[in-house]
Amino acid sequence: MMTTNPSPGLTTLGRRPRVTRSPVALTTALLMLLVGSSLFWSNHLGATPAAPVALTVRNRPAFVQPGTTFAQAIQRYALTPTAGDLMGVGGEVLAAGRFLGRILLNGKPAPSTRPLAPGDVLTVVNGRTKVERLERITGPASGPRPPDPQSFLGAAPGHYIETRGRTSHRVVSTRFEATGPVKVPRAVALTFDDGPWPHQTERILAILRRFHVRATFFDIGYLVERYPGIVRHELQSGMSVGNHSYDHPNRPLFRELSAARIRGEMAGGNEALRAARVAHPALFRPPGGTWSLAELAIAGTLGLRVVLWNVDPRDWANGVTTADVVANVLGHVRAGSIIDLHDGGGDQSATVAALPAIIRGIRAKGLQIVPVLP
Repeated sequence: MMTTNPSPGLTTLGRRPRVTRSPVALTTALLMLLVGSSLFWSNHLGATPAAPVALTVRNRPAFVQPGTTFAQAIQRYALTPTAGDLMGVGGEVLAAGRFLGRILLNGKPAPSTRPLAPGDVLTVVNGRTKVERLERITGPASGPRPPDPQSFLGAAPGHYIETRGRTSHRVVSTRFEATGPVKVPRAVALTFDDGPWPHQTERILAILRRFHVRATFFDIGYLVERYPGIVRHELQSGMSVGNHSYDHPNRPLFRELSAARIRGEMAGGNEALRAARVAHPALFRPPGGTWSLAELAIAGTLGLRVVLWNVDPRDWANGVTTADVVANVLGHVRAGSIIDLHDGGGDQSATVAALPAIIRGIRAKGLQIVPVLP
């Protein structure tokens, strides 16, 4: 190894000279390294991905990539509306899947290619099941008929209006509409509600037979089931028997009940009467005498005509006497009257006792007593 004295102008062997770098040079080098690194990763991995698009789908938050179309979102989230059916008036399916559903974008239809934007709302609207429309057919009546509802005796010329399903042609109701003056007979009808009632109904039947009077009994279904023998006795005595609902609901008013409940009361009363050998129930008296157009329509589908009254002796009131019942009837009766008496619902001893005087008084006015006919 060669060494020399460290004199000016002489070369020193065996030791490299120290290089001194300035702070500016170091900063510049670091920046170049960072820029180069960024360019490298940008070229190999692509640009930073954009934020997903926030949506609402079926009332829940959802996210899709930018550029996603309406159709793509529908497919991704399996949005499929159900179709509604066309139903018949009798509850049967006439056409399954007739009414298609829709998928809406922000509450409106939209093109399937429309790109989705932040805040868009996708809503599935199922097809609605609908009942077929109704049609009304008018046809001639065979002769004069009583009105419906009927509150007095009498008949008029007119025609029938039949309401039926437009597609199924199933009859919903048949109603008689008068087109001329009503002819009122010189007759009245005695009617009795709320039976059959043990002992009381039979006592009334005995009086009616003695006076050769035919009356009309509006019987309650559950009592018919309990006392079918009394109903058969009514029929054997030549009486007309009608439907007074199945269990006589008082509150709410009968006309305010649901359509299903009204139908059930009428149909249940009919079934009970048929079981007691009333072959074709055709008359219906609503509890309380309340009625509506909907009630008439339901009655029509069950082959029933609604019968009310125009003379109410209030024989059902507490404390009423025999004299009260007689006076209330004879003071209001006239040609065509339908009188509403009671053979059941409680103690009707005043009615039983008043009946002979009522019959004599009506006949003294020159009026016949007849049943309400179908």
